[in-house]
Amino acid sequence: MESKNEIINSLSFGKEAKESKNSKKDIQCLKCERTFEFPKEKDVYLAHLYLTHRLVISDVQDIAILEDYLGYWIEGFKDHEFEEYCTTMLLDQLPDGTPSKNEKYYLLSDIVPQDYELRKNLRTKRLESILAQHQFEITDRNFTKECLYCRDVITGLRSDYLEHLFQKHFLQLGRPENLVFIDELIDIVQKNLETLKCLYCEKIFKDRSTLKEHMRKKGHKKINPNIQLYDKYFLVNYKTEKAKHVKTMQSQAEEKEDEKLEPNSDQEEDWSDWDEETVQLTCLFCKSKSSDFSSLKSHMMIDHGVNFDEVTKDLTFYQKIKIVNYVRRQIHILRCVICDEKFETFESLSDHMKIESHFGIGEKKEWDKAEFFFPTYEDDGVLCLLDDPNEKDEVVIIPEDNRLERNKDAESLSLESFQL
Repeated sequence: MESKNEIINSLSFGKEAKESKNSKKDIQCLKCERTFEFPKEKDVYLAHLYLTHRLVISDVQDIAILEDYLGYWIEGFKDHEFEEYCTTMLLDQLPDGTPSKNEKYYLLSDIVPQDYELRKNLRTKRLESILAQHQFEITDRNFTKECLYCRDVITGLRSDYLEHLFQKHFLQLGRPENLVFIDELIDIVQKNLETLKCLYCEKIFKDRSTLKEHMRKKGHKKINPNIQLYDKYFLVNYKTEKAKHVKTMQSQAEEKEDEKLEPNSDQEEDWSDWDEETVQLTCLFCKSKSSDFSSLKSHMMIDHGVNFDEVTKDLTFYQKIKIVNYVRRQIHILRCVICDEKFETFESLSDHMKIESHFGIGEKKEWDKAEFFFPTYEDDGVLCLLDDPNEKDEVVIIPEDNRLERNKDAESLSLESFQL
């Protein structure tokens, strides 16, 4: 069957798949000779069926491969009238809404055994194609794309690219084993970022800095499960006929719970497929790691005598960022945080700070500089967990004075700029 071959081609892999997926298809009306360009004129096609032939296709949005479905019934209605396969209804109005008595309309639905089997077979066919596409995407090693945030070019598996986005930039798109059409999903995310649109709430911002700050502070570096545009890219929506509707109902219930939580809470978020991928937080003064910020702060208090909450309680959010980056920089270049003495090894630096009780945050004149807005480590999870007691709904970005002298050595330690 010709339409069958066209559908298979549209789901093939690589460059040719993209070209065939975007190719135009002329679909003939079920009853007359008029043709329509799919998918562009799909809604016009359905409106034509109703206004001209008084035919309605039930649950048309749930039909797996609409072109194949219509192709089947084009052949079916060549030698048969609507009454033989459709439910007949009498309404008191014309298609344009004008009142009229006992006007006859037709409903094509899966009540008819042929229609039921057709829809079922099309769902199976689509699922097989989706699984083939998914298998290709998780095994193809020819993938190459520049990161959405930094200039790193990731080559190899698509899972490596998604892991980079999460590990380096905390952007959650989902686990590779749960996704399909990953290239298209990444393109959509990239377009949103380029047009300054938040991925989660879809608000538009005036510049990239404001967008980035909003997404970080509101925990919006992820996909919103209530946006139906993204249903296409998750395998769960292809497994059963009702999967999408079940997910939507769950998401609505979870959204109400989310409103009671802190903006950066992940307790009830649907599609947060990275919950098991725990981010390890590194101590400011040594190489100890913890997955919990409270535990890390307890470690710094017990092992280094630094009460992080106490020494930063009167500071702003931006000052806390500067402190973390300053301490990280000093430890990285093997200089004491307090006296700035230089050491040859990390062990000798650590011994000095312990003997002299030089664990701390240093003097304000040392860390309160514009250069420490730049992270020393781009994947520093501590920076994402700093609280802002004066946080407001509207994010205000305070630009630094351009006349301030830049410290090139400090910037060379930063692995990420503030560009999206």
